[in-house]
Amino acid sequence: MDIILERKSIRRYTSEDVRKEDLEYILRAGLAAPTARNSRCVSFLVIKDKDTHKKLAAVHQAAQMILQAPLAILVVGDKNLAYQEYLPQDCAAATENLLLAATSKGYGSVWCGVYSNKERSEAIEKLLKLPENIKAFSLVVVGKSDDNNPPKDKWDPEKIKYEVWE
Repeated sequence: MDIILERKSIRRYTSEDVRKEDLEYILRAGLAAPTARNSRCVSFLVIKDKDTHKKLAAVHQAAQMILQAPLAILVVGDKNLAYQEYLPQDCAAATENLLLAATSKGYGSVWCGVYSNKERSEAIEKLLKLPENIKAFSLVVVGKSDDNNPPKDKWDPEKIKYEVWE
């Protein structure tokens, strides 16, 4: 539970690389996420190339922090493998696992939305040469945090209801 409460969105990074074994741990955690009917329709594209980072920043205005970070992970889903219309939920679960695993290994991360912005997703899919059946869902930027702010306490008892909505 602690790692969930410690996770926060990081938008400033140092130039320190992500260790290979830590990246594998993060990716393993992402693939451990549940998928509807165990479809295992989620995959990841690890992007370290700085020129590609610049191109991604050009098509995703909210992902400018990628220019400082050592890597990003594009979470994608295979619409041919997904069960019914559950692809977004499956990719969201994997995205959250990536974020939590990065935090647990001492890295900062941020979820940059791609789905359901059609213009953005199509531009990223074209840029990264994704096949027709592979759909971009989120871009997770990962690196050593250059942000010393504490995580926000998001607990709000008003958001909790029991039995019926009253």
